[in-house]
Amino acid sequence: MIFQSREGAFPTSWAWKKMMRFVIIILAVTLFAVMLWPSSSGHNSPLHAQSNITISSRVKCDPDVNMLRKMDIAKLAKYTRREILVDFSEEDLPMLPMTQHVNQPVFGEKYNQPKKDEIEGPLDRCSVATPLTIRVPKPPKVPDASHIDFGVATTVSRLNESLDQFVHWAGYTRTRIFALIEPDESGVGVQSVRAKADALGVNLHITEADDDYLHRYFALIPLLENNLRESTQWSIIIDDDTFFPSMPALVDALAAYDHTKPMYIGGVSEGVPQIAVFGLIAFGGAGVILSRPLLSDLTTVYDECERMTFTGDRRIANCIYQYTTTRMTVDHRFHQLDLMRDASGFFESGRELPLSVHHWKSWFQADIPKLSVISELCGPTCLLRRYIFSDGWMLTNGYSVVKYGWTPGPKDLSMEMTWEPHNGANVESYLHELGPLRPKDYEKVSYLLADSVVEEDGSVRQWYVMRDPDTGDEVLELSWRKR
Repeated sequence: MIFQSREGAFPTSWAWKKMMRFVIIILAVTLFAVMLWPSSSGHNSPLHAQSNITISSRVKCDPDVNMLRKMDIAKLAKYTRREILVDFSEEDLPMLPMTQHVNQPVFGEKYNQPKKDEIEGPLDRCSVATPLTIRVPKPPKVPDASHIDFGVATTVSRLNESLDQFVHWAGYTRTRIFALIEPDESGVGVQSVRAKADALGVNLHITEADDDYLHRYFALIPLLENNLRESTQWSIIIDDDTFFPSMPALVDALAAYDHTKPMYIGGVSEGVPQIAVFGLIAFGGAGVILSRPLLSDLTTVYDECERMTFTGDRRIANCIYQYTTTRMTVDHRFHQLDLMRDASGFFESGRELPLSVHHWKSWFQADIPKLSVISELCGPTCLLRRYIFSDGWMLTNGYSVVKYGWTPGPKDLSMEMTWEPHNGANVESYLHELGPLRPKDYEKVSYLLADSVVEEDGSVRQWYVMRDPDTGDEVLELSWRKR
């Protein structure tokens, strides 16, 4: 069979090929249209792009695109806003438990739907209409910590970064931080770091020494002793990522010890294998606490101890054990946090606020300075407090909003073992510091803190994010203000 054209005849096979191409194109266009067609299923809602961020049609408001970008959100599936009113309790702190039940859901089903004539801007259907009211202890006053000195061996660039976390516990408390750094070749500038510290209210003293880190660490002993003032009772040697969640709590804790006697105080590793390797010592990341008499004793034998082959916190411990009769006092509230990958179980445990934490930007990731921003509104005593809502979700203030596969009972004191065992450790290896423990909950669903800021009016906004690269991330924004 032959098809005729103006130019002549074409074979039948050519005509069929042309028709097949046309059919394939039509099918491809139809399939593409079906894929993009709006679906009634929430998880398959159509998406639209805004400033290179894909936003689901389930999001009924206009989120802050700059904040989404800051939180590394490329695809947004859901956004919920909730206001929290802080009710300061006049009760004594021990009377207000770390875990409280709130007879309201955190994710409400009814959203603000004002009348059209009441709308001044874009309609916001992401906000839950009814504010939550949460009770917190009355915040303590900023303490006078002029009797405590801190020593840290670091570099000028790391010191500059650490000031953003030091301000939380050292700002305007009259404590002093003595930093022993290597000669500045970074270009950051010692003077600029000093200026930043002054602006933040951190009493920082910087000394440069042309020596390696391990010798500078032990050299903090004579540096601190040479700078003792009449009021000094305690000297604490820290790492540049040691963080004290509450300076009032630290001051109160040290007040329970006799600073007039030689005292060596600190926390051991959470893992027994770490203790087996490094010994029964005050682990440096948790803080090495020396009373004034012990600091003076160590200064007299500094030359002998400086020749030891031990390093860092081990050299301090062995110097104390070899040349004095002082022995370590273990305070289990100081935490080295030798926990690998996921330390959420520690922070979500509902236990007493730790006196110190460490490894939060190395062994595991938890932005402790951002976690602590909420203390600008309600003080350090509201950090990590747990609130269980009627819909089963649990807020650990500043860290996460989670729903467990099975909800721990009201008297359950166990800590979820979320971290990976290290250096041959097993469950029993962690009981001495963290027990009682329970297995990891693989059905737990988590929104983790991604950012937190203080607004000009003194309110605090937190953004918790549930990551899902396939369907898109979900965001819960909590806006805290005083009642």
